[in-house]
Amino acid sequence: MPYCKQCQLIHGEEHRFCQRCGQLLKTSQAGARSCTRCGTLTYPGQKFCTDCGLPLRVARVVMEDEPPAAKPPLFYPRNADPRNRRPKRRPKMALYFLGIILLILGGIYMWARLPRALTTPRIPVVSTPQEDMHREVERLAEKIRSAHLNKDINKWLGCYHSSYPHLGRLESQILELWKNYDVREVSYRITNVQRQNDRQASADLVWNIQVWDHRTHDYTLLRPSYKIMLEKTDGTWKIRDSREEGGGPS
Repeated sequence: MPYCKQCQLIHGEEHRFCQRCGQLLKTSQAGARSCTRCGTLTYPGQKFCTDCGLPLRVARVVMEDEPPAAKPPLFYPRNADPRNRRPKRRPKMALYFLGIILLILGGIYMWARLPRALTTPRIPVVSTPQEDMHREVERLAEKIRSAHLNKDINKWLGCYHSSYPHLGRLESQILELWKNYDVREVSYRITNVQRQNDRQASADLVWNIQVWDHRTHDYTLLRPSYKIMLEKTDGTWKIRDSREEGGGPS
């Protein structure tokens, strides 16, 4: 069917020239499409099907002398995409700076501790012979205290020298005390510790012994005070002799 490329008008078969612009009409099926309803060929610029009258979508006719479309630039301009404006994360740089900060903090810590270690000398603690002897007497008194609370006669005898005068009689007195009384609390006070030589010493020992009397069903406080003489035998200090200076039940 003839049509005009310039005016995009469809003409009848009897026309050879465009009725509007006078241009020579050409009969060609280039760009023709079939009607979706009846299948009749339609041409660019045709608005209705000539057979069934279905409204058609006007197609754009490409002119022969139309310049080609401009190609997109090979390189995009800088900052053309707004997504590229976001700075890239650099985890390696963050780890690098974190390591530098840790090194600086470690250096400050070591620098703060170094002068103290250099300028503060350690002074050795030197105890006097009297202080050492006081600890020995305290160790011996603590052993006697434990023997009273547990009623352990062997531990009690281990605190006395084998040559202690009348040790058997003193042992009987302690056993009689434990038989008639229950020892509830024991404390002591050590004073006047004196060391005569490497094997002999003396001290004042005051006891506070709270006992429960089975006969009277009442508490009794014993406060004996002794002047004790000590002797070192086989590396252990023991009571060599003692003299009671006062005290009794109260």
